[in-house]
Amino acid sequence: MVVLVFLSACMVDKAETLPAEDWSYADYGTQHDLAIGTVRSQDGVRFIRLDEKSCSQVMNPQEIAGIPDGTRVFLQYRYVVAANLADFCTEAILVEWASPLDVGDWSLLCFEECFSLESVDAGNYSDPVDIITDWMTSLEDGFLTLHYMIPQSGNKKHHFALYHSMYEKYTYYLVHNADGDKGTVSDGIVCFNVSNLLPDTDGETVKLSLVYIDLNNTEKRLTVDYCSPK
Repeated sequence: MVVLVFLSACMVDKAETLPAEDWSYADYGTQHDLAIGTVRSQDGVRFIRLDEKSCSQVMNPQEIAGIPDGTRVFLQYRYVVAANLADFCTEAILVEWASPLDVGDWSLLCFEECFSLESVDAGNYSDPVDIITDWMTSLEDGFLTLHYMIPQSGNKKHHFALYHSMYEKYTYYLVHNADGDKGTVSDGIVCFNVSNLLPDTDGETVKLSLVYIDLNNTEKRLTVDYCSPK
């Protein structure tokens, strides 16, 4: 069994809060972190949810002005101490850059026979993919985020889709369409908004399985513990 690793932000031990009348925040200036999070807003305040529990207010919202709410992003940021932190936020950050992740496609039902090396969705989604189980692969905040490895040239867009087995309630299939692209094996990140698609487990923790064909043309199964939000 492989368990998905959930993102945990790195905290700085000491910082000084400057008076509210002089500054809106005090910059740590030394800690630069990479993360994957979801852009959201409430009461005119823009924030990024880096995990299930945190709410990081963005003190320079102009850096994410063109990114819609609900977008999953890969970002670099640093912590600051804010004198005017919103009540519903747990911490404050400065975003140095943020890039929206590619979004995969969903299909609610799939006969298991459609998932094979020979024929997936009329043969379009039969290309292999490797999943890297590091901090970038996670199931949190309503998103399944996958760090993957595929052969790619950088000249064509690859497509990923997620299918739900109609025979196994907690089994999903990840499939990949390279559109004929070949190249050097390199990595990327794709996310799926699964907030309204995962099953209600009635408060019980269950095993969710993600089935895919790896670069050796071998069927692999990634398993994660899941409990639906109460």
